[in-house]
This record gives sequence, structure tokens and C-alpha cells, in this order.
Amino acid sequence: MKKSNKSIIAKSILAFIGVAGIFVVAATAPGLFVALGQYKRLKSYNRQQIKRSFSNLKKRGYIGVAYKNGKTEFTLTKEGKEKLVSFNLEEMKIQKPKRWDKQWRIVVFDIPEEFKLNRKVFREKLIELGFKMIQKSVWVCPYPCEDEIDFLKEIYEIRPFVRVITAGKIDIFSDLVKKFNLG
Repeated sequence: MKKSNKSIIAKSILAFIGVAGIFVVAATAPGLFVALGQYKRLKSYNRQQIKRSFSNLKKRGYIGVAYKNGKTEFTLTKEGKEKLVSFNLEEMKIQKPKRWDKQWRIVVFDIPEEFKLNRKVFREKLIELGFKMIQKSVWVCPYPCEDEIDFLKEIYEIRPFVRVITAGKIDIFSDLVKKFNLG
């Protein structure tokens, strides 16, 4: 099985359990694979691929298993939740609307030195998401991104130090339109 397939299956299993919070099936193994096989993202994979990926996630400590009243309960461990968050970070994108609303989303931050690493990875993620720097700790994006920035503030534990401003006017408007190929 290709590594990308393994990754897709693992992400899907973690997401399935993460969304459910707790996943309970009959104690028989087929119950697990029937339930997981119904999950839209896993339908194209065979039982053996799902079983192997599930077993690997369990072995790595991402999934907890408990047996109660003839049922098997699966939950995400702390490590599993962290892995799911990292998957979400890897896949994060800012959606470009069909029509630009002519509003600028300006991210301003003043992250203390004690959070230097958090600041560095936050800045790198802004670049990856397509933001443009207009001053040292001032970044701009023409598309709605409040949810994504809110998620990053939470993950990187920098919420008190980051602000998002939505503005219709900015003195470098035409320069930014060119940088983002909006005109």
C-alpha cells in the first residue's frame, strides 16, 4: 500500500473517531470494519487496509480501546488528538471566494519572546496560507480567514497576542491588488 493511502486511511480513522468523540461497536471485529467501511472517506479501501491502519494507530497510542458490557469503545488518546490537529494543520487552506469582497484581513501580532518558537511557526503558517507581510508583525490576506486564524491562535497558544482586522481601505491598496493578482 502506498504511503499516501496509509496516511489517508489513518487521517480518516482519526477524524471519524474524533468527530464521534467515542466510537462503540459490538465486540466482534467485523462490527468495527463494517462501521468504518461505511465512512465515506474509507469506502474505497478494503478491509485489510483499514485493519492494518487501525492496528498501527492503536500500536502508536493514538487510539484507546476499552471493553464494556460486550461492546468495544474506541476513543482518541491525547496523542491521537494532537495527531489529528497536526493533520488539520497540514490540510488547512484559505478558500478563495468566486468574487473578492474588497476587504482586507490584516493579522497583527506582538508575541512575547518567551513564545519565540510559537511565533516562528505561526509566521511560517501565515506564509504557507498565502498571507503577505506588510510590516514585521503585520500580515494581510484578501479572503475571509478568521476561522483559520482563530484555530492557529488556539493551537499555537498565542490567542492574547494576535488580532485580526477587516478593513476596506488601505493606503497600499493597488500594490496589494497586484501582489495577490486581484486586478
